[in-house]
Amino acid sequence: MVAVVATAPQKRAPAAARLGAGARSSVIGFCSVAAFLILWQVAPELGWVNGRFTSQPSEVARAAVEVFRTDNFLHHARISLTEFFLGFALALIVSVPLGVLLGNSRLARDMINPPLMALYIAPTLILLPIMTIWLGIGMASKVAVVFLGAIFPIIVNTMAGMREADAKLVRAAQSFGATRMDIFRHILLPGSLPSLLAGIRLAVGRAVLGVVVGELYVSQAGIGHQLVVYGSSMRVDRLLVYALVVSVFGYAMTTLVRVLEGRVRNWRPET
Repeated sequence: MVAVVATAPQKRAPAAARLGAGARSSVIGFCSVAAFLILWQVAPELGWVNGRFTSQPSEVARAAVEVFRTDNFLHHARISLTEFFLGFALALIVSVPLGVLLGNSRLARDMINPPLMALYIAPTLILLPIMTIWLGIGMASKVAVVFLGAIFPIIVNTMAGMREADAKLVRAAQSFGATRMDIFRHILLPGSLPSLLAGIRLAVGRAVLGVVVGELYVSQAGIGHQLVVYGSSMRVDRLLVYALVVSVFGYAMTTLVRVLEGRVRNWRPET
Protein backbone atom coordinates (compact mmCIF):
# COMPACT_ATOMS: atom_id res chain seq x y z
CA MET A 1 0.00 0.00 0.00
CA VAL A 2 2.82 2.39 0.83
CA ALA A 3 4.56 1.68 -2.47
CA VAL A 4 1.40 2.41 -4.44
CA VAL A 5 0.84 5.72 -2.69
CA ALA A 6 4.48 6.69 -3.23
CA THR A 7 4.64 5.94 -6.96
CA ALA A 8 1.27 7.36 -8.07
CA PRO A 9 2.27 11.05 -7.85
CA GLN A 10 5.50 10.31 -9.73
CA LYS A 11 3.55 9.23 -12.82
CA ARG A 12 1.42 12.37 -12.79
CA ALA A 13 4.28 14.75 -12.11
CA PRO A 14 5.66 15.12 -15.68
CA ALA A 15 2.25 16.05 -17.15
CA ALA A 16 1.54 18.45 -14.31
CA ALA A 17 4.98 19.98 -14.69
CA ARG A 18 4.43 20.52 -18.42
CA LEU A 19 1.05 22.16 -17.81
CA GLY A 20 2.55 24.36 -15.10
CA ALA A 21 5.45 25.41 -17.33
CA GLY A 22 3.12 26.23 -20.22
CA ALA A 23 0.78 28.27 -18.03
CA ARG A 24 3.72 30.07 -16.44
CA SER A 25 5.16 30.97 -19.85
CA SER A 26 1.77 32.29 -21.02
CA VAL A 27 1.37 34.43 -17.89
CA ILE A 28 4.89 35.82 -18.21
CA GLY A 29 4.35 36.63 -21.89
CA PHE A 30 1.02 38.33 -21.21
CA CYS A 31 2.44 40.36 -18.33
CA SER A 32 5.44 41.49 -20.35
CA VAL A 33 3.25 42.67 -23.23
CA ALA A 34 0.86 44.43 -20.85
CA ALA A 35 3.76 46.14 -19.08
CA PHE A 36 5.20 47.32 -22.39
CA LEU A 37 1.86 48.75 -23.54
CA ILE A 38 1.32 50.55 -20.21
CA LEU A 39 4.83 52.00 -20.31
CA TRP A 40 4.34 53.05 -23.92
CA GLN A 41 1.06 54.75 -23.02
CA VAL A 42 2.32 56.71 -20.00
CA ALA A 43 5.85 57.56 -21.19
CA PRO A 44 4.78 60.48 -23.45
CA GLU A 45 2.38 61.77 -20.81
CA LEU A 46 5.18 61.86 -18.23
CA GLY A 47 7.50 63.61 -20.65
CA TRP A 48 9.96 60.75 -20.90
CA VAL A 49 9.71 60.63 -24.70
CA ASN A 50 8.30 62.84 -27.44
CA GLY A 51 4.83 61.50 -28.25
CA ARG A 52 5.05 62.98 -31.75
CA PHE A 53 7.67 60.38 -32.64
CA THR A 54 6.49 57.41 -30.54
CA SER A 55 2.68 57.78 -30.55
CA GLN A 56 0.68 55.78 -27.98
CA PRO A 57 -1.33 52.53 -28.02
CA SER A 58 -4.60 54.46 -27.69
CA GLU A 59 -3.70 56.65 -30.67
CA VAL A 60 -2.62 53.62 -32.72
CA ALA A 61 -5.96 51.93 -31.94
CA ARG A 62 -7.90 55.00 -33.11
CA ALA A 63 -5.71 55.22 -36.21
CA ALA A 64 -6.39 51.55 -36.97
CA VAL A 65 -10.13 52.22 -37.00
CA GLU A 66 -9.60 55.16 -39.35
CA VAL A 67 -7.31 53.16 -41.64
CA PHE A 68 -9.72 50.26 -41.95
CA ARG A 69 -12.67 52.58 -42.60
CA THR A 70 -11.36 55.39 -44.77
CA ASP A 71 -7.84 54.60 -46.07
CA ASN A 72 -8.77 52.18 -48.86
CA PHE A 73 -7.03 49.53 -46.78
CA LEU A 74 -8.47 46.52 -48.61
CA HIS A 75 -7.19 47.83 -51.94
CA HIS A 76 -3.62 48.17 -50.66
CA ALA A 77 -3.77 44.85 -48.81
CA ARG A 78 -5.08 43.07 -51.92
CA ILE A 79 -2.19 44.37 -54.02
CA SER A 80 0.45 43.32 -51.48
CA LEU A 81 -1.16 39.91 -50.95
CA THR A 82 -1.33 39.32 -54.71
CA GLU A 83 2.35 40.16 -55.08
CA PHE A 84 3.24 37.89 -52.18
CA PHE A 85 1.24 34.84 -53.25
CA LEU A 86 2.17 35.09 -56.93
CA GLY A 87 5.87 35.35 -56.15
CA PHE A 88 5.74 32.65 -53.51
CA ALA A 89 3.78 30.25 -55.71
CA LEU A 90 6.28 30.70 -58.54
CA ALA A 91 9.12 30.11 -56.08
CA LEU A 92 7.52 26.84 -54.91
CA ILE A 93 6.90 25.64 -58.47
CA VAL A 94 10.52 26.24 -59.46
CA SER A 95 12.44 25.54 -56.25
CA VAL A 96 11.00 22.18 -55.18
CA PRO A 97 11.77 20.30 -58.45
CA LEU A 98 15.13 22.06 -58.68
CA GLY A 99 15.99 21.11 -55.10
CA VAL A 100 15.02 17.49 -55.79
CA LEU A 101 17.22 17.48 -58.90
CA LEU A 102 20.20 18.97 -57.09
CA GLY A 103 19.77 16.55 -54.22
CA ASN A 104 19.82 13.50 -56.48
CA SER A 105 22.17 14.44 -59.33
CA ARG A 106 25.86 15.13 -58.77
CA LEU A 107 26.18 16.47 -62.32
CA ALA A 108 23.38 18.98 -61.72
CA ARG A 109 25.01 20.08 -58.46
CA ASP A 110 28.36 20.62 -60.17
CA MET A 111 26.73 22.70 -62.90
CA ILE A 112 24.18 24.74 -60.95
CA ASN A 113 25.43 24.89 -57.38
CA PRO A 114 28.19 27.56 -57.76
CA PRO A 115 26.02 30.30 -59.36
CA LEU A 116 23.10 29.28 -57.13
CA MET A 117 25.16 29.73 -53.97
CA ALA A 118 26.51 33.05 -55.23
CA LEU A 119 22.97 34.36 -55.73
CA TYR A 120 21.86 32.90 -52.40
CA ILE A 121 24.60 34.67 -50.45
CA ALA A 122 24.09 38.01 -52.23
CA PRO A 123 21.32 40.17 -50.70
CA THR A 124 18.27 39.91 -52.93
CA LEU A 125 17.43 43.56 -52.35
CA ILE A 126 20.48 44.72 -54.32
CA LEU A 127 18.64 43.49 -57.41
CA LEU A 128 15.73 45.86 -56.81
CA PRO A 129 17.02 48.60 -59.16
CA ILE A 130 17.62 46.04 -61.90
CA MET A 131 14.15 44.51 -61.42
CA THR A 132 12.61 47.97 -61.60
CA ILE A 133 14.48 48.82 -64.81
CA TRP A 134 13.56 45.52 -66.43
CA LEU A 135 9.97 45.13 -65.21
CA GLY A 136 8.82 48.65 -64.33
CA ILE A 137 7.31 50.05 -61.16
CA GLY A 138 4.17 47.91 -61.30
CA MET A 139 3.38 44.57 -59.73
CA ALA A 140 5.80 42.49 -61.84
CA SER A 141 8.95 43.86 -60.19
CA LYS A 142 7.62 43.10 -56.68
CA VAL A 143 6.61 39.58 -57.71
CA ALA A 144 10.15 39.07 -59.03
CA VAL A 145 11.67 40.29 -55.74
CA VAL A 146 9.42 37.93 -53.74
CA PHE A 147 10.35 35.09 -56.07
CA LEU A 148 14.08 35.70 -55.69
CA GLY A 149 13.78 36.05 -51.94
CA ALA A 150 11.80 32.85 -51.44
CA ILE A 151 13.35 30.48 -53.94
CA PHE A 152 16.80 29.99 -52.43
CA PRO A 153 15.90 28.81 -48.89
CA ILE A 154 13.52 26.24 -50.38
CA ILE A 155 16.10 24.96 -52.88
CA VAL A 156 18.86 24.69 -50.29
CA ASN A 157 16.70 22.93 -47.69
CA THR A 158 15.10 20.56 -50.21
CA MET A 159 18.53 19.63 -51.55
CA ALA A 160 19.83 19.07 -48.01
CA GLY A 161 16.81 16.93 -47.12
CA MET A 162 17.32 14.74 -50.18
CA ARG A 163 21.02 14.26 -49.48
CA GLU A 164 20.47 13.45 -45.80
CA ALA A 165 18.29 10.43 -46.54
CA ASP A 166 19.27 7.26 -44.67
CA ALA A 167 21.74 5.46 -46.96
CA LYS A 168 21.02 2.13 -45.26
CA LEU A 169 17.34 2.38 -46.12
CA VAL A 170 18.18 3.25 -49.72
CA ARG A 171 20.54 0.25 -50.05
CA ALA A 172 18.00 -2.04 -48.41
CA ALA A 173 15.28 -0.90 -50.83
CA GLN A 174 17.61 -1.40 -53.79
CA SER A 175 18.47 -4.89 -52.62
CA PHE A 176 14.76 -5.74 -52.65
CA GLY A 177 14.41 -4.49 -56.23
CA ALA A 178 12.88 -1.07 -55.55
CA THR A 179 12.90 1.29 -58.50
CA ARG A 180 14.22 4.85 -58.31
CA MET A 181 10.63 6.09 -58.18
CA ASP A 182 9.85 3.73 -55.30
CA ILE A 183 12.89 4.99 -53.39
CA PHE A 184 11.89 8.57 -54.07
CA ARG A 185 8.27 8.09 -52.95
CA HIS A 186 8.88 5.96 -49.87
CA ILE A 187 12.29 7.10 -48.58
CA LEU A 188 13.57 10.36 -50.07
CA LEU A 189 10.30 12.31 -50.11
CA PRO A 190 9.17 11.51 -46.54
CA GLY A 191 12.70 12.06 -45.25
CA SER A 192 13.05 15.46 -46.93
CA LEU A 193 9.65 16.89 -45.94
CA PRO A 194 10.81 18.38 -42.60
CA SER A 195 13.73 20.13 -44.32
CA LEU A 196 11.45 21.31 -47.12
CA LEU A 197 8.97 22.83 -44.68
CA ALA A 198 11.79 24.46 -42.73
CA GLY A 199 12.92 26.05 -46.00
CA ILE A 200 9.37 27.24 -46.71
CA ARG A 201 9.18 28.77 -43.23
CA LEU A 202 12.40 30.70 -43.86
CA ALA A 203 11.19 31.67 -47.32
CA VAL A 204 7.98 33.18 -45.90
CA GLY A 205 9.96 35.73 -43.92
CA ARG A 206 12.12 36.66 -46.89
CA ALA A 207 9.06 36.91 -49.14
CA VAL A 208 7.24 39.26 -46.76
CA LEU A 209 10.39 41.36 -46.55
CA GLY A 210 10.62 41.39 -50.35
CA VAL A 211 7.06 42.67 -50.77
CA VAL A 212 7.43 45.47 -48.25
CA VAL A 213 10.89 46.61 -49.32
CA GLY A 214 9.95 46.41 -52.99
CA GLU A 215 6.97 48.68 -52.37
CA LEU A 216 9.07 50.96 -50.18
CA TYR A 217 11.56 51.36 -53.00
CA VAL A 218 9.09 52.24 -55.74
CA SER A 219 5.36 51.59 -55.99
CA GLN A 220 2.00 53.15 -56.68
CA ALA A 221 -0.02 51.17 -54.12
CA GLY A 222 0.33 48.50 -51.47
CA ILE A 223 1.21 48.24 -47.77
CA GLY A 224 4.79 49.36 -48.38
CA HIS A 225 3.57 52.35 -50.37
CA GLN A 226 1.41 53.40 -47.41
CA LEU A 227 4.38 53.05 -45.08
CA VAL A 228 6.29 55.51 -47.26
CA VAL A 229 3.34 57.94 -47.39
CA TYR A 230 2.79 58.04 -43.64
CA GLY A 231 6.49 57.96 -42.84
CA SER A 232 7.14 61.02 -44.98
CA SER A 233 4.16 62.85 -43.43
CA MET A 234 5.17 61.91 -39.85
CA ARG A 235 1.89 60.08 -39.17
CA VAL A 236 3.48 57.68 -36.70
CA ASP A 237 0.15 56.26 -35.53
CA ARG A 238 -0.90 55.14 -39.03
CA LEU A 239 2.65 54.06 -39.81
CA LEU A 240 2.56 51.72 -36.82
CA VAL A 241 -0.82 50.36 -37.89
CA TYR A 242 0.56 49.23 -41.24
CA ALA A 243 3.75 47.93 -39.62
CA LEU A 244 1.61 45.89 -37.23
CA VAL A 245 -0.42 44.50 -40.15
CA VAL A 246 2.79 43.29 -41.82
CA SER A 247 4.01 41.74 -38.57
CA VAL A 248 0.73 39.92 -37.91
CA PHE A 249 0.59 38.56 -41.45
CA GLY A 250 4.18 37.33 -41.33
CA TYR A 251 3.64 35.74 -37.92
CA ALA A 252 0.43 34.03 -39.07
CA MET A 253 2.08 32.56 -42.18
CA THR A 254 5.10 31.38 -40.23
CA THR A 255 2.90 29.81 -37.56
CA LEU A 256 0.87 27.99 -40.23
CA VAL A 257 4.02 26.47 -41.72
CA ARG A 258 5.29 25.58 -38.24
CA VAL A 259 2.04 23.71 -37.54
CA LEU A 260 2.49 21.77 -40.79
CA GLU A 261 6.07 21.01 -39.73
CA GLY A 262 4.85 19.59 -36.45
CA ARG A 263 2.31 17.35 -38.18
CA VAL A 264 4.74 16.11 -40.81
CA ARG A 265 7.74 15.57 -38.52
CA ASN A 266 6.43 12.31 -37.09
CA TRP A 267 4.67 11.14 -40.25
CA ARG A 268 6.14 8.19 -42.08
CA PRO A 269 4.33 6.15 -44.76
CA GLU A 270 4.21 2.41 -44.46
CA THR A 271 6.94 0.75 -46.56
